[in-house]
Amino acid sequence: MKIGVITSAYPEFEDDPHGIFVHRLMREISEQGHDVRVIAPFAGGKTKYVLEGVNVERFHYFYPRRFQRLCGRSGMIDNVKEGIVVKFQVLTFVFFNIINSLRKLKDVDLIHAHWLIPNGFGALFLKKIHKIPYISTIYGEEVYLSKSYKFGFLMRSFVENSTRSIAISDATFKSCMDIGLKKDKFEIIPFGVDNKFFKPLSIDREKNKFQILSVGYLIERKGFEYLIKSMKDVLKKYKGVKLKIVGSGPLEKKLKKVVHDLELNGNVEILENVSDEELLKLYNSSDLFVLPSIIDSQGNTEGLGVVLLEAMACGLPVIGSDIGGIPDIIEDGETGLLVGEKDVEGLSRAIIGLIENENLREKLAIKGSELVTEKFSWYKVAESYLKVYRLID
Repeated sequence: MKIGVITSAYPEFEDDPHGIFVHRLMREISEQGHDVRVIAPFAGGKTKYVLEGVNVERFHYFYPRRFQRLCGRSGMIDNVKEGIVVKFQVLTFVFFNIINSLRKLKDVDLIHAHWLIPNGFGALFLKKIHKIPYISTIYGEEVYLSKSYKFGFLMRSFVENSTRSIAISDATFKSCMDIGLKKDKFEIIPFGVDNKFFKPLSIDREKNKFQILSVGYLIERKGFEYLIKSMKDVLKKYKGVKLKIVGSGPLEKKLKKVVHDLELNGNVEILENVSDEELLKLYNSSDLFVLPSIIDSQGNTEGLGVVLLEAMACGLPVIGSDIGGIPDIIEDGETGLLVGEKDVEGLSRAIIGLIENENLREKLAIKGSELVTEKFSWYKVAESYLKVYRLID
């Protein structure tokens, strides 16, 4: 089967985190014998390449090209805040998305659109003009945009014209129902983790040290500020605890200032993005993983939390916020611990509780690893998508 993929985020190289979960799904489908062709917006690098068997072409969406800002690393929702020129690029993006979809994907058997807003336009035009059916994966940001900018009618049109639409979590599915999308069009399929790569390693850990790890874009909805603040109480009781946050983004300076103002420089470190190999080592040299996501000031939140899956696959106990799609991964007290969003005291209590209870850490790590193997491996996720693809054959 020839599968055309329309997405607004896709990596340029193996360790590039930008849309990596989309690539890992499409790579798995490619490895199962399908011809996968991706079109994505230009993000500053190559315009045509093959990544692990997947053919990728990037298109320019604004001229002069040097002023393209909409599709940078932080994501469209955050980039569009930069000013009127970037806001205007939403319109030019839609235009060039449609043109490039019609030119480059007119001979495929099926279109798979990721993020229906804005990528549903290309899929819809391909269906109307070339009679190519499409499915879509909805991550949650599209629903937020529909509510904020009154685009519900677009989402309804895109979903009604799709063969099937996929929500990545129960929370995303519920939000789709809240804006009036048709229930009978939907499946719930999470995205997954490469548990052949992310796995436990034998790494010597520092004695008398307890390392906490967190990973993600340095943006508001990741909630890193609250994790940093929780360290103040943790360190009152346990001086040897370290926190490493891996990521880059617009809040880097602000977060480093929080660290400095709280006098945590010796215990909290913010690292720029690292390679997958380095990230694997960091997971395996840590004792606990925390994802403190929040509902941000614009109403957007975590669709699922792939870094939680990576940590669990590496045998780490995890703590996550009780919001968005995170409860699809964490069953409180079984596969991890859940805390309220922005709850600094609750977060510090949960961390201290796990520092003190090695048996609970071990239980959560084992159950979490088992859950990833049973439900969240990319092979299992790809099999679920292929069943949907076959509805179109």
